[in-house]
Parts: sequence; structure tokens; C-alpha cells
Amino acid sequence: MGEMSNAERFLNAFAAIEKEMRRILELKDHRPFSELVNKSSRVNPVIGRYRFDLKEYSELRNAIVHDRSGGEIIAEPNAEVVASIEHIAGLLLEPPKVAPLFLKEVLALSEDQPVARAIRELSKMTYTQAPVIKDGKIVGLVTSKMIVQWMGLSLANETFDIEKTTIGDLMELVGEVDGYEFVSVNKSLLEIPDLFYRWQEQGKKLEAVLITQNGKPDQPLKGIITNRDLPVVHRELE
Repeated sequence: MGEMSNAERFLNAFAAIEKEMRRILELKDHRPFSELVNKSSRVNPVIGRYRFDLKEYSELRNAIVHDRSGGEIIAEPNAEVVASIEHIAGLLLEPPKVAPLFLKEVLALSEDQPVARAIRELSKMTYTQAPVIKDGKIVGLVTSKMIVQWMGLSLANETFDIEKTTIGDLMELVGEVDGYEFVSVNKSLLEIPDLFYRWQEQGKKLEAVLITQNGKPDQPLKGIITNRDLPVVHRELE
């Protein structure tokens, strides 16, 4: 059997995408491709990301399928287009997860540890935040910004003591940061940038995405994703 032409590869990827969108929407009857894209884009991050490309590829598909002479395909997509639609099909059928890419040992601090420990650990690792644990459960984040705020308040109150003040005391004084979300190890990598963007749209900062087995705060930490990891996410999705 000879190697498939670009047109055949394009049509195979197109058909796989169309079939998967119908499965996502649980449709039995025929619907226009553009309608499938519009509806699927609301519930699937891959379709949402590539919806405009898919609509353009739909026009190319129509040219390949309908505009034939003597049964021969007369529209042959170039290699770049074929690679693009096959990439979209691959992301849709086998979307990359946050695991194993972002599974790693995470610096976590206990609520009863001194602020000095937080300063030493964050400085040593050049981190700007770390999850805080209490009774085996993640209860918040301590950030470098919080530490600076605490320093200002405690110096003004003449209560500055980095060895006697606990991380829990610090969080109580400056207020807990709510800038984090939990995701499971099976979370689609495509959804991660959207999490950060949604927080930005609300005028807030998502400090960290915390990874546990099922996205629950009382489960052991398996990984973490921060703003500085977003370039890695985007490279993985290219």
C-alpha cells in the first residue's frame, strides 16, 4: 500500500475531528460542521482554541470532496495545513494532561513553622509562593508579597520576630491569599492557560494551580503550576 496523499491525510483528520465533536455533543443526526464547531467550542478547550482554523479547514474539505474531475482529487492541501489539522486531531483525541509533565516534589510549609523558615526556603528555591499545610490539608499559600506586608505591619507595631511568628500568624495578620486552584492529575493541559486568563479578566492574580490526585485539598500534593510555567505549557501545545 502506497503512502497516503496530503488530501487523504487531511480528510482522515477532518473526519476524526467531526466524529469526535458529534460524540462530545451526543448527536445522532447530521449537523453542519460549523454548527458542530460552534457548539463544541463551548465545552471543549481544543475546539475552542482552534475553532477559526477548523472553519477554514471546512471550506478546504468541501473543495477536496466536492470539486472533483473524473473522480480525481483536484485540491491538494500543503504539508503545513496537513500537519496543523493532524495536530488538532491529536490534541482532541488524546489531549495532554498536567501529568506527568508537572508532577514533581512541591515545597510545602506547615502553618506552625516560623516565618524565618518560609523566607529561607522561598529564597533558596527562588520561589514566590508555597502551599501551607495544616493537619495534612492544604489551607492556603504563603507568598513573598505577604511576607513583605507582614514585615511592614510588624515593624510598625514593633512585633517583628521572624523566629517566633509562625506562618499561620502571618496569614492571620495580613489575610489569606485565595489565588490558587486545585486540579486533578487528569486535567487537560489546554485548560491551564484559560484558568490564569479567567483570573486576569476578573482583575485578580492566580498564584498557583495545585495538583492532587482528584483535585481535592486534603490529598497529597503531586505538582504545581505557576505563571512562570506557562511558556512550558504553550510549547507543549504547539
